[in-house]
This record gives sequence, structure tokens and C-alpha cells, in this order.
Amino acid sequence: MALFLDLDNTILPSKEAYAYAIENCAKDWQGRKLGGNFLELYEAARKHVKSQLKHHSSNRLRLLCFKLMWERMGSTQRNGFQTQDIDGVLWMEDRYYLHFLSFYAEEKKKERYQTYLFPLLISLSKEFPIYLTTNETLRTQLLKVRGFLPEEFRFSLITSEEVGFEKPTKEFFQYVMKTANEDPKDCILLGDNWEDDILGASSHGIACIHIPKMWGEGDEVNPLDADETSALQKDWNAHPNPIWRASNILAGLTYARSWLLQSQK
Repeated sequence: MALFLDLDNTILPSKEAYAYAIENCAKDWQGRKLGGNFLELYEAARKHVKSQLKHHSSNRLRLLCFKLMWERMGSTQRNGFQTQDIDGVLWMEDRYYLHFLSFYAEEKKKERYQTYLFPLLISLSKEFPIYLTTNETLRTQLLKVRGFLPEEFRFSLITSEEVGFEKPTKEFFQYVMKTANEDPKDCILLGDNWEDDILGASSHGIACIHIPKMWGEGDEVNPLDADETSALQKDWNAHPNPIWRASNILAGLTYARSWLLQSQK
């Protein structure tokens, strides 16, 4: 019996952190008068990296984007990349993580985390094995967890980088189930991404709670309607397993606890 939790935008706000970091990296770029429009250069590099490394965990490395940006800048200003440019690439990555973690340092002080989410996560981690399942590089996720989640929270972390495959592939979830050494029907997963989290886990018979908005209004948890469930089973050849949609992470976690406790009986 285990609780699987997606990390990004499920139990920590990644989209906001990424946006904050890139916005401030643009200011750093401008401050050093490096030329060009940082946001345009970054988006072009990001698009190339995502396309080149589709379905590979390395497509999430900002370092690859910064290297490509420097290479492209160098090709327009001089003849190619130079050894001295390495310092600039690494400086950009350092600035990115500085801003990224600065966002989390402030965000985690909010009442909704300190009073509600963090105590609930700690309590759940003392009751059930918790696995954080995530499409990302290990270093990035370790930095996020260390900089945001409470020290008393106990979990196992499984990243796509160490698996070699990303969600929603069967290889990723096979690795998760082998690591957890649990029967899928005794496990439940919470995630924000419909395809990566919900469809991927459902195809292995794992009960799921879809959380489209981490801090959505209300406290409802409702089963999917018949049309959604039918399409899921047809498209993914999934085992019959329950799937719900929760208003927010607190409602989802509370429902998951009740489900796990009931399953123990």
C-alpha cells in the first residue's frame, strides 16, 4: 500500500518558480549587456532542446538551453564558441538556480503551506510509504525538495533521469511498481498532468486523483463521468480502477488518506 505523488504543480508550484527564474535571468542578461533579447533567445533554444531530446529527461536541463544561447550569440559576434564562454554558460545556470530557489524560499512561508499542506504531508508520510514520481533531472528535484518541502516529510524520490524513461511510458511505471514492491490495486496516485500522471498510472491499474489546479476553489472530490472513463479505458487499455478529480491538493490528499485507510480493512 503506497501513495504516489507527482511533484511539480501537485505538491509544489513549479510553473510560477520557472517563470520567476527566467524573468530574473532576463534582467541579469540585460545587466551584463550581452546583447539580443534574452526571452526570445531562450525560447528558441528551449524549443530546439525539447524537440531534439523529446521523451528524454535531459530535455529539461536549462544548462543545455544556456549553452545553445551562448553558441548562437557567439556565431553572430565572432567565429564560434570559445573557452571563455563556458564561464558565461555556468554563470547563467547559477543565476537561474539562485532565482529559482529564492522563489521557493519565499513561497513556502505562506500560510496555506505552513498551516495546511506541510502538516498534512508530514502526517501522511508517517502513515504510508510515499513515492514522489517525477519527470525531471535528479539534481533539479533534489534542490526543489530541499528548498521547499518540510524537513520532517519522509518519502522516496523517483525521477525520469534515473529510470531512463519519462511518464507516461510503461517503463517508468513498471520501475515505480518494482521499486515500491506493491500491488497496483493497493496504491493511489495524485497528479496534475492528465496524460503523464493519470493516464500513465491508470494503465497499470493504479487508482488516481487528478488535480488540475493545485490551489483550486472548493473541497470536492468527484469520480470522472462515464464519457471520460470510457475513453480512458478504450485508449489506454487500462484495468478497471477508480479515478477521481479533486478541487485542490488538500482535498485530494485527504481523500487519498481515506481511500488508503479503507483499503487496509
